[in-house]
Amino acid sequence: MLRIQYLDKDRFMQQVAASRGSVLLHLANGETCDLKKDSAATELFQMMDAPSKGFDISVTDPADVTGFLHYMLEAGRRERAAC
Repeated sequence: MLRIQYLDKDRFMQQVAASRGSVLLHLANGETCDLKKDSAATELFQMMDAPSKGFDISVTDPADVTGFLHYMLEAGRRERAAC
C-alpha cells in the first residue's frame, strides 16, 4: 500500500491511466474503489480535496509501483518548492 501525501490531480490521474493493472483507492470507511475501472469513483476523486493526512492506494500489478513512487517524489518536490 502507498500513502499519497501530495496531490497533483492531473499528474496523478495520468499515472493511474498509465498503470498496467488496477489502482485501488482505500477509503476511510474501509471500502476500496478502482480508479481505472470505476468512472463514478474517478469523477468523485477528481472533485474532492485530498485529506490533510493523505490517502492510501494499492496497485494490482507490482510493475506499477515504480511509476507511483516517481509521481510521489515529483509531487513532493513541487509542493515544497511552492511553499
